[in-house]
Amino acid sequence: MFLKKKVSRRFHYYLLLIVLLRFMLPFSLNQSFVGMLFSSIKSSPIYEMIYGSEVKRKPSVFVGDNVVFNDNIIMGRKNQTIAPYILYIWLAITVALMVQKITKYQSFAKYIKADWQAVDNPDIIDILSDICEDKNITTPIDLYTTPLVSSPLLLGVKKNYIVLPHEDLTQEQLYSILSHEVTHYQNKDIFYKWFMQIIVCIHWFNPVVYSIEKIMNQECEYACDEATTRSFTNEERYHYGNTLIEMASSPGRYSEKVASITLYENNKEIKKRLESILLYQKIKRPKRITTLLSIIGLTFTAFILGAAIPPSKVAPSENKPITDIETKDSSDSKPLGRPLS
Repeated sequence: MFLKKKVSRRFHYYLLLIVLLRFMLPFSLNQSFVGMLFSSIKSSPIYEMIYGSEVKRKPSVFVGDNVVFNDNIIMGRKNQTIAPYILYIWLAITVALMVQKITKYQSFAKYIKADWQAVDNPDIIDILSDICEDKNITTPIDLYTTPLVSSPLLLGVKKNYIVLPHEDLTQEQLYSILSHEVTHYQNKDIFYKWFMQIIVCIHWFNPVVYSIEKIMNQECEYACDEATTRSFTNEERYHYGNTLIEMASSPGRYSEKVASITLYENNKEIKKRLESILLYQKIKRPKRITTLLSIIGLTFTAFILGAAIPPSKVAPSENKPITDIETKDSSDSKPLGRPLS
């Protein structure tokens, strides 16, 4: 919100890495915002259902299922909580989601590859070669076409492929499309997207990560549009915008695009992307102090937000074996409850 007209969308895109790393780094300050938030709900029914009610155990002694409070022995079992099973529930869902995403991606790739045809049109190949040469890309990128997709996309992790919905495109459209996908390849956006998918799988219970995923996908396209059109003339930007609009109106037969990178993902975002391209032309080169303060500010915020520290366990020194309990004179002792079995 504060940097919208001051820095590039590429900088916005990479600032999100700080946010994503906050979800991955397993440490926190002793006092953090999220920690205080969770401390305030320790008396809630949900917390008690998971961890049990907070009972001051000093100077109690736990003996199996029996509890000794001062001179009285209370028989019975402790309330069962689901806390011991939380790790297994979380891990099972995390693994299941990751397997699902990988399986969907493999199925999508296999489905596309079963029907695609290699592009052998020399004019199209020359356009791709010229773009790669301009961007100093020496690794060959294979080009295919299939009617199964509605939008051009970049596919693959180890080896990348550009897939077109058809070859019936003008030179201007081909140049815009291929420039866009090659820019994604150059910036390794596919790895960024998979990193986001890993975070979604790990934090599946947190609704915030789904909102961040949506923002990240949007910023990825804004950043790519910006980088693609940086050296374009006004006429080339006009053709680029027209290509986005025309390709968004083309129907496809397969909509599942797990972690692949398409020319567009949401028709409603086309207008915002066109506005972003125009806005970038008015943005001056950001000052170093603005960039530095943005990084420091977001990093500091990430540390302050922190994470909730798990409830501490009872220290071993607070537990005394039954043999260590000091016996008192029977005349001074209070009546005990039910005998310890």
